[in-house]
Amino acid sequence: MKPPTSLVALLAVLSATLPAPQPVHAAGFQSQRAIAAGEVDLPALLAGLERQRANAIVRRDVAALRHLMDRQYYHVDSRGRVRSKTELLTGLERNDFGFRLYEIESTEVQVLEGGSAALVTGTFRSLQAGVSAKPLRFRFAHLWIRQPDGWKSSFHQSTAIRPARS
Repeated sequence: MKPPTSLVALLAVLSATLPAPQPVHAAGFQSQRAIAAGEVDLPALLAGLERQRANAIVRRDVAALRHLMDRQYYHVDSRGRVRSKTELLTGLERNDFGFRLYEIESTEVQVLEGGSAALVTGTFRSLQAGVSAKPLRFRFAHLWIRQPDGWKSSFHQSTAIRPARS
């Protein structure tokens, strides 16, 4: 499945501003030598980081999210609301929103820019906190950027998957 043209254009703009690839230490076990030798399975690593991100959202683990997110993180939720990293983390800290369930169902990883960026697309299901919350499914696109201190989530876009009308 190819990403929409507008997303490809966004990725091109974002990747044009990226610094040259640096050593990666995401998840605390990678070495520059292992990456250069092709010994690191980047799709598996990024799928694991996606699961870490989802678990941190449910646990409201702001410290873990802060570490996983780029300082210029850009978040577009399924209703079109845009939040910066600070706005999203502050909202979680203030209990403006929360989740009882946030589970990745599928991921597809596309490594970009010679391994300095990756587009992760897939689906997740969630259940917000609250008595009247209903389980929902979403399609997502995340942009991850390789930085000196590891892979960082730089962009999030989600769209609700509505049941087909009969």
